[in-house]
Amino acid sequence: MDKSVIKSPKGPAGIPFAIRERDVIKAILEFLEIRGFHISQLSLEREAGVINGAFSDDLLFLRQLILDGQWDNALDFVEPLKSVKEFDFGSFRYNVTKYKFFELLCVKLEPGPLHDNDFAVEELVECLKDLEHICPSPEDYRHLCALLTLPKLSDHEDFKNWNPSSARVECFYKLNQLCGHLLPPTGKEKERAEEFQSVNDRLTGLLAKGRFYEGCVDYCQAQAIGDRRGIDAGPSPSDLLMFRPKLGSTDLSLVCWLEMVGKEQFAMPFKQKQLDLRVEHVRKPKLEAPWTETIMATPIKPGNQFPHNLVPTSKLKFAEKMSQSMTMSMLPPAHDLTTSVFLSVPRGSQMSKSTAAGFCLLGGDPSADAMAQSLLIDEMLESSQLAKTSRPDPGNQNIPPAAVMSVSMAPQVMAPMVPPMAQSMMNYDFTPVRRQLDEISRR
Repeated sequence: MDKSVIKSPKGPAGIPFAIRERDVIKAILEFLEIRGFHISQLSLEREAGVINGAFSDDLLFLRQLILDGQWDNALDFVEPLKSVKEFDFGSFRYNVTKYKFFELLCVKLEPGPLHDNDFAVEELVECLKDLEHICPSPEDYRHLCALLTLPKLSDHEDFKNWNPSSARVECFYKLNQLCGHLLPPTGKEKERAEEFQSVNDRLTGLLAKGRFYEGCVDYCQAQAIGDRRGIDAGPSPSDLLMFRPKLGSTDLSLVCWLEMVGKEQFAMPFKQKQLDLRVEHVRKPKLEAPWTETIMATPIKPGNQFPHNLVPTSKLKFAEKMSQSMTMSMLPPAHDLTTSVFLSVPRGSQMSKSTAAGFCLLGGDPSADAMAQSLLIDEMLESSQLAKTSRPDPGNQNIPPAAVMSVSMAPQVMAPMVPPMAQSMMNYDFTPVRRQLDEISRR
């Protein structure tokens, strides 16, 4: 406390005291991170838009790529650092590929509609082939191969409490050690880096001091009114969850009492006592959840906030292939012409990203208008299984064989029965939508 505040026994009318909720959230984030509650930590980061850490913009963006499971994009992001001698790109690539392998393995082994899915297994094998060349030792590679024989990933001792959120946070810690010093803050980032962060388990320390403060207040009040029981108990800390009135002016009674104590009292020697702080840890339950849904889900993003607004939303390759295959196989014969138009669209174009059902209402090259059209169609068809957004890999120009086969067989196989969802889409009135698209084109 500022000494200028305590001027005389009369004291000021009020003592200014401010608490920033942002600081409180940072203290909670540190508490959750230290104790491994990473699912809650990352959810709170996204909902509050607050991160407890001094990161440069580049490092913050890399962190978000990892936390969103954008493994391939993370490798592309550090590509310019390969020429730096201090950067161990081999170790970086190994860690990224290994943690990607863990998630693919989880998808393959977990019971559900994607269990042993052909597309997932195909990408898992590709990932394992990459690991064969970049593993530090043959023993590490054999250890990773042995995981394929598990019935469930959690059956292995090292993955007993595995979940995607904790694994991604752990991966970033390792990557930060490899490249954090090569991505220092610049310009205004340095000013932001000087902002206080929660460290040294700050929340626990504040709670402990708060409990002692309340105990001292109770002791002073017992002395003032002659409460023998309270005096004999001494300034003992109160229970953390014990009912107390809402914070108010009366909680400054200890400060007021100290103002009245003479200076000679502060110069008297006293016996120093040791603080024996014991934290009873929560025994975390074993989580039972469909981690596949978590891995493939589109994460929540704080609107227009860096780095979330720049992180891509592309999915794993097997999810793209599976989505395309399911979409192609569900198209009715009446859409054969439209389907051929869809297949002819380059995979890297904006149109192919949004019109997965084959509805190309406006032609033309990708542009601002095309992007607006894509967003409009996405919004219109977001609830339709036929319009699941596909995020193709720009580097792969081949349509999956299963998708081509399902389209070529559609007239013979699907003629007798049209899926109800497809039938509803055929009967959908696109007139209002076309009007909006025409308005976008005129603009």
